[in-house]
Amino acid sequence: MAEKQNKDVKEHSEEEDESQQDDDQQFGSSGEEEVLRKRLRSQSPAGSDSAAISASPGRHATFEELLQAADLVSNMSLVHEISVDKDFKLTPTVLPENSLEKQVRDVMHRAFWDSLRDDLQEDPPNYTRAIGLLGEVKETLNMLILPQNSKQIEEINEKIDTQLIQQQAEHGVLDVLQYAGYIITLMGKICAPVRDEEIEKLKLLTDVIALFREILRVLDLMKLDMANFTINTFRPHIQQQSVNYERNKFSEFLKTQKDGLELTKKWLTHMKEELSAHSDQADTAGVSVANQISPMKIINGAYIKLFDWPTNSLFPETIIMDQGRFLELREELKRLTLIASILLVTYTNVGMAISGEKGFPSKLKREIKILLDGTNDDSAAMLNIGDYLCKEVNECLKESNYQMLDATKQETLKSQLQAVADRNHSVQKLLDSRAKSFMLKMLTARGKFNPSEHVPAGLKTVEKEILEMSTRFQKLVVHNRQVYGPFYSEIIAGMSS
Repeated sequence: MAEKQNKDVKEHSEEEDESQQDDDQQFGSSGEEEVLRKRLRSQSPAGSDSAAISASPGRHATFEELLQAADLVSNMSLVHEISVDKDFKLTPTVLPENSLEKQVRDVMHRAFWDSLRDDLQEDPPNYTRAIGLLGEVKETLNMLILPQNSKQIEEINEKIDTQLIQQQAEHGVLDVLQYAGYIITLMGKICAPVRDEEIEKLKLLTDVIALFREILRVLDLMKLDMANFTINTFRPHIQQQSVNYERNKFSEFLKTQKDGLELTKKWLTHMKEELSAHSDQADTAGVSVANQISPMKIINGAYIKLFDWPTNSLFPETIIMDQGRFLELREELKRLTLIASILLVTYTNVGMAISGEKGFPSKLKREIKILLDGTNDDSAAMLNIGDYLCKEVNECLKESNYQMLDATKQETLKSQLQAVADRNHSVQKLLDSRAKSFMLKMLTARGKFNPSEHVPAGLKTVEKEILEMSTRFQKLVVHNRQVYGPFYSEIIAGMSS
C-alpha cells in the first residue's frame, strides 16, 4: 500500500534516465598558491600535513570517512550550483583583511619571494628555485592550452626546456627575464580579452621577483577564466545529468552518517501532523482521512513552510544546498507583502482615484521599496513612508482636480501605515497567506497553467515581482523534488507503516 501511496512522488523524481559517470572533474589551482604548497611540502618534515573537516557525523567516523564526506559534499555542491544558477562562475578567493589565514598566507608568500630574491643575489646566483618556478609556470601554460593545439604545446616544451635552462644556469648564461618575456607574450595570445590590461601591466615590470609574482597571479586568473569557460560549455550537459549525479552523491554521503536524514524526517513529519490536525476525521473502510493525505501534499506543503523557517534553526539536510536561496526568498516575500499592504491601505484611505493615474502606482511602489531598503526597522521606515505618501498623494489629487487629504485624513493614513508595519497585522497576514497559497497552486498545477491569471487580490500591485519570485521558488522546488523525491517517498512511506 505504501508503494501505491507514493507513486506520484516517484513519477516526479525519477524522470532522469541516465546515471552520472564516476569521473568527477575538479578545478584546482597551480599558480602562486600551488608553487608555495609544493615548496612547503618539500621543506616540511613528514607527517606535518593536517586537515580540518567541518562535518560532524553522529557516529564515530574514521579520518578517511570524514575526507570522503567533505569531498562528496564539495563535488555535489559545485554541480548543484552550476545546475540551478545560470550565472554561476568561479571567482578568486578573497580572505578577510585581518583574518589569521590571510596573515599566515602573507607571511608564507613573503618568505618564499624573499628566499628567491636572496638566491638570485648570491654570487654566483643560485637558480634552483627559479628553475623550479619556470617549470611550474610551464605546467600551467600547458594546462591552459586546448589539447588539439599540439603545435603550441610542442612550442612551449621547446621554448621552456628545463634541461636547457639547467645547463644555462650551470654555465652562468641564464637570462630569466628573456624567458619571462616569452611567457608574457604567450599569455597575451591565449588569455581572454578581459585580461589584456593585466598582460600590458606585466610588460612594464623589470624587477624579476615582482614580475614572476604577478605572472603567477595572472595565470591564476586565466585558470579561472578557463574553468568558467568549461563550465559554460558543458552547462547543458551538467544540467541534464545533475539530478542523478546529486542523488547518487547524496546516497554516498548518507553512508558516512548515522542518520543523515534526521532533520528531513522531522520536517516532513511536522507537515503531515499539521495537515492531519486540519483534516476532518472520517471513517472510510476503517481508514481515516488523515492517513489518506497524499505524499505530494505533504512534500509541497513542507516546501511552503520554508518561508516560515526560523532563522536560527538548522535546515533539512536535503535543502541545505539551497538554504541561502530559500532565506532570500523568505525575506523577499516579507518585503513584497509589506509593500502590497502599504499600497492597499493607501488606496483604501484615498480611494481609487490615484490608482488610475498613469505611472503613479508604479512610482509609489518604486519609492516605497527605496525607503524600505537598507533598514531592519519597518516601523521607523514607515514614518518617512507616511510623510512621502501624503505628499505624493496630495500632489496627484490636486493635479487631477480631486479633493486633497486634510490634516486629519493624513494623520489617519499615517497611523494605519504605522500599524500595518507589524508582521502580525491582519492585512499583512492575509496577503502573506494568499501569496503562499498562490505559490502552492503553482507547485501543484498540472497541464496548462498561466500564473499571471491567478495572482491573488491585494497582490496585483506587486504582480511582476510576485511572479518573478514565485517562478524562482518553483524552479528550486522542482529540482529539489527530482533529486530527493525517492528519499521523501521512503520517509513518508515509513510514517504510514
